[in-house]
Amino acid sequence: MSRRTYNKNKQQNNAPKSALRVVNLSGYEIPKVIEENRKEWVSYGEYNCYYDELIERYLGSPTNSRCVNGIVDMVYGKGLNATDSEEKPEMFLQLKKLLPEKEVKKMVNDLKMLGQASLQIVWAKGKRKIERILHFPTETLRAEKAVDGRVKGYYYHPQWKDIKHNEKPKRIPSYGNGSKSELIEIYCVKPYRAGFYYYSPVDYQGSLQYCSLEEEVSNYHISNIQNGLQPSLLINFNNGIPNEETQQMIENKIYDKFSGSSNSGRFILAFNEDAETQSTIDPIHLPDAHAQYDFLAKEAREKIMIGHGVVSPILLGIKDNTGFGNNAEELRTASILMDNIVIRPFQNMLIDAFKELLLVNDILLDLYFITLQPIEFTELDNIATKIKREEETGEKVSDEEEPIETEEE
Repeated sequence: MSRRTYNKNKQQNNAPKSALRVVNLSGYEIPKVIEENRKEWVSYGEYNCYYDELIERYLGSPTNSRCVNGIVDMVYGKGLNATDSEEKPEMFLQLKKLLPEKEVKKMVNDLKMLGQASLQIVWAKGKRKIERILHFPTETLRAEKAVDGRVKGYYYHPQWKDIKHNEKPKRIPSYGNGSKSELIEIYCVKPYRAGFYYYSPVDYQGSLQYCSLEEEVSNYHISNIQNGLQPSLLINFNNGIPNEETQQMIENKIYDKFSGSSNSGRFILAFNEDAETQSTIDPIHLPDAHAQYDFLAKEAREKIMIGHGVVSPILLGIKDNTGFGNNAEELRTASILMDNIVIRPFQNMLIDAFKELLLVNDILLDLYFITLQPIEFTELDNIATKIKREEETGEKVSDEEEPIETEEE
């Protein structure tokens, strides 16, 4: 170490310690997928609690919560149905027993909010038929390290952030990799994401920092109200700097007397070397604070909706002056666009997974989700068959009904 560096460090160590601290917020980072030699599972996120952070963003950000809930409702609609349910009533009845509606809704919720859905496959004895297809909480699972490019199991723990070093989570085999005696397996439904193999980030990954921003803005307003809606104060004691014990005693007394929602609010203490006969109290004003926080709130709301692919906020019950208007034609256009670019991909992922699993029980149905869209908002142009019309509208069309004719026809 050079003499200059030594003297600099010595000066820093001898400098009086300040009671004021600066908290630096780190930049946003992409969730890390970590393989550790001493662990059989793959960690997801810092401290292996990325799913918990997603749930916190869902609970803390009102815009994010509304977008997730609204899109989940639109994806699930009125539940699963099949265009050939009347032609294959026995298969359709088996579908209803294998795949309960409440379980499907949970799967849709995890696929949207957490980026992937976990299906619990319950086999009958002998493992020739599937007995039930149930939802399994995705946040409680961690993927096992891949062997020959395949994830052959998942590890379960109810709270991964609280797991102890001597605690061993329960292993559950993945679909198709369990022994004859293991009648429960995990089937994972997730979209492809470049750079990720074990887990799939959420489709609104890029807007998560704005979810945090929206939370912080609301925390600021709550703190402002709790502190009496008063400006912060800088209180100077210009008669020397007392010892640490005296400083703390003065600070506690002022805090007890003046802080709180019914008093003057928050304050900052400063003890100075210069001798003066009296203390000075100076208010600290943040210019245009309301305009700055209003801008931040609007910016966060807009970016969150962009991350979720919301074409028009009115479709999710969010009143906003941006984007599409509120007349019928614009709403219809926005509804069709969102259904095609946001809702259908989620539905198709789940339907493909259901078809693969139902085929084990020799169930072959043309599945679709019954839409929540009003029939006036449904795109019926160029629909030639009744099956296609049923998929678009969710309404059964009998053979006796006359085909739809356009105005030109």
